[in-house]
Amino acid sequence: MYKTPPSPRSNNYGIRAVERAIAILKAFSPATPVLGVTELARTLKLHKSTVHRLLATLEQSGFVTQDPAHGRYRLGLPLFELGSLVVNSMELQHVARPYLEDAHRACGETVHLAILDEWDVVYIDKIESIHQVRMHSQVGRRAPAHCTGLGKALLAGLPAGALDQFIQRRGLRGYTSRTITAPEVLRNHLALVRQRGHAIDGGEHEELIRCAAAPIIDHTGQVVAAASIAAVGVDVESAQFKEYVSLITACTRAISEALGHGRAAPSTAGGVNADRYVRPR
Repeated sequence: MYKTPPSPRSNNYGIRAVERAIAILKAFSPATPVLGVTELARTLKLHKSTVHRLLATLEQSGFVTQDPAHGRYRLGLPLFELGSLVVNSMELQHVARPYLEDAHRACGETVHLAILDEWDVVYIDKIESIHQVRMHSQVGRRAPAHCTGLGKALLAGLPAGALDQFIQRRGLRGYTSRTITAPEVLRNHLALVRQRGHAIDGGEHEELIRCAAAPIIDHTGQVVAAASIAAVGVDVESAQFKEYVSLITACTRAISEALGHGRAAPSTAGGVNADRYVRPR
């Protein structure tokens, strides 16, 4: 049935509000870390009432905080956390890339690097297969976690409570006849992944895709990412695929060591930051 599209006015207003909110955030700087409504209105050439409404919305999300003593605003910690995620992901890519390239040279298949974000697998690096028939994927794209090799390698590193939260919030949608859709079966399967140190996708997300994946662990002992080798139509019981398992586990072990895994971890008296690379919500 045909639906009337939203009016240009409402659409433009929504975009304008976002632009103004971004402008407010960008107005803060090392030279001006604290700003009031009047200063922001003057700098951005906006009405004070508009600035006040936008600040109230940003404050609800924690992106700005108001000092009750003088009523002025400063940037909030969520912005630091988001910025840290970007920096850490870039650091991870930089460290991992040479090892991913080594694995790719050895197999010629598609090699991925991924993190868990909002309960999805997000590809943050990829080296394309040399073969004509290959897996369709793209850096920045998302994939389900419970039925991909990368996702299972990442989920296996979560504490039981977080895994339960994942199952409750996202569910276990079936994509192929091989997809695990029963919570208890998934829990048992992930226990096996932890025991073996690698995960296999035998056509659970896409019928013809076979994937060997393994977790990447940082200096705190936390699973922060996963890497995989993905091939089309390879038998998971074949010697070729078993070689892919060996390659990717050696690759992720080397990346983990480069990130400091196995060295003496620094004090985590305040608790390990579990959102550093893996950010379930």
